[in-house]
Amino acid sequence: MLRTKGYWKRFAALVTDSTHKYRYDPFFRSEVNIVLLQFAFAVFLLVVVGTVANQLYQDASHAVTKGISTALTPHTTPSVVGDSVVEDLSSMRSRTVLIAAGAIIVITAAFTYVIARIALSPTRNALQSQKQFIGNIAHELRTPLAVSKTNLEVALMAPSLEASLQHSLVSTVEELDRASEIINNLLSLSASIRPERIEFAHVDLGTVVNNVMRKLRDLAGSRRLELEARMSERRMVWGNTTAIEQIVMNVVKNAISYTSDHGRILVTVEPVHPDFMEFTVQDSGRGIARRDLFRIFEPFYRADPSRKRNDGGSGLGLTIVSELVKLHNGKISVRSAEGRGTTVTVLLPAGKKEVGIPYDSKKGDDTASEIAVDFSHNGRIG
Repeated sequence: MLRTKGYWKRFAALVTDSTHKYRYDPFFRSEVNIVLLQFAFAVFLLVVVGTVANQLYQDASHAVTKGISTALTPHTTPSVVGDSVVEDLSSMRSRTVLIAAGAIIVITAAFTYVIARIALSPTRNALQSQKQFIGNIAHELRTPLAVSKTNLEVALMAPSLEASLQHSLVSTVEELDRASEIINNLLSLSASIRPERIEFAHVDLGTVVNNVMRKLRDLAGSRRLELEARMSERRMVWGNTTAIEQIVMNVVKNAISYTSDHGRILVTVEPVHPDFMEFTVQDSGRGIARRDLFRIFEPFYRADPSRKRNDGGSGLGLTIVSELVKLHNGKISVRSAEGRGTTVTVLLPAGKKEVGIPYDSKKGDDTASEIAVDFSHNGRIG
């Protein structure tokens, strides 16, 4: 008796623990739901097979009974009746097999979809929560970083500052800038999962490229790089201005960061067919190894030695670009080889054709305005 009570207590504790775990553990809940669905699937199959077998048995019995009754009728040839019964049974078998196969396929497809949704639900929710958490943390960190940077910049204005301390403060400001860039990219990544908050309009991609090149003037000048932009008269895209600017900024800045001094970067904007515009950045940098090329869109991934921390950047630039391009229903591709440079191509939905000057379809899309910015001899953007 005592032993029986002990078993019941352990069983009750097991049920209580399982219920609590089912309520609060999403992965355990998914496992239980999948097992129950598999059981329900097996029951459905048994019901289908049983129903089909029963119907086949009834139809066969009816056909045989009808054949026997016909055979007992005077002036009836038994062989003809037998052939008729066999033909009816064969037809019934084919029809029943088709019905059963169709029912099993439909039920299997439905259960497979539901099971896949349930199995991926915890991962999907976890990813969503993770990105939301990252966005919230990034928002909270922006203000203290900005205040710290401002205080350091004010301290650097002191005339009697020692050289060693000045160097330390300048280095700290640079690290704060790096941290701020990471936070901005994290916020962009968080915003990209909520497309309903992003407004779309017709954007002049050429204007965006010019603005980005102007902002990156000092960075390119410090590396003595030659920047060249070739843009078609038709260069409107349909998208969000801020997102498009970040795509261009990250791709061009990435090319500048990984191109050796006195190198060359070519930016082109041109329509490839009526519905898409192509934005391409080609550099003469060190290139990316084949083993790393398939992972460059992963957050914080850095190949060694082609993507070192010393080169700057947050490790999120191309990840942000990939997410924003997907948000615009575009495509991005990267071609690279070690020692031969890298070419990044982004396809974006085309916008209206008017760009400042009315677009003349008779000219075609080959007419291009060309901007060359050569920093190799202390050049400057005009």
